[in-house]
Amino acid sequence: MKRALSTLPVILLVFLLAAGCSKRMATEDLAGEAAAPGEAAESEAVVVPDEGVISGDVTAEDILGTTDARTGGSYSSLSAGDELTMKAAEKGLLYTIYFDYDRYTIRDADLDNLARNAKWLGLNSNVRIRVEGHADERGETEYNLALGDKRARSVKKYLEDLGVTSDRMEVVSYGEEKPAVAGSNEEAWSKNRRAEFVIVAN
Repeated sequence: MKRALSTLPVILLVFLLAAGCSKRMATEDLAGEAAAPGEAAESEAVVVPDEGVISGDVTAEDILGTTDARTGGSYSSLSAGDELTMKAAEKGLLYTIYFDYDRYTIRDADLDNLARNAKWLGLNSNVRIRVEGHADERGETEYNLALGDKRARSVKKYLEDLGVTSDRMEVVSYGEEKPAVAGSNEEAWSKNRRAEFVIVAN
């Protein structure tokens, strides 16, 4: 009898613990509060993207034609009525790239036009071009020829980085020999420090 009474508290304790665990398991919601029907939980809120947001970057996929390079972005559609297409068709030229004095690195201000040239060339893969480098009248003839060559090669390298193959481009330097604008002032010089594009095969 004494032994039975001494084991009674142990049995009661085990019973109470089992009941407590059972209650906790039945009521504890590990996933959080259930949402009302038709309502999403705050953590599952649907984010609706802004309509019509398209990146303006020209990618290698654009240039190589693995995406539809004719649409989207901040660049105009390169179609029959496009300014660049008309200029290229009528004059055999693409957008001219300009340089700072005594420099051959591509300026930020010219990146868009150079990317447009690359995009147009990507869409017209049968076209070959000549990149012509020019300098203003200041400096020695040999120095200006070398500077014009560096400018043309800098543009060619940038186009290659955008996916235009090297075998479609040739470079030549005219130095100061073919100014675009006559004059001996900064207004004229700034137009003569340039790289021009000429279509040589189509």
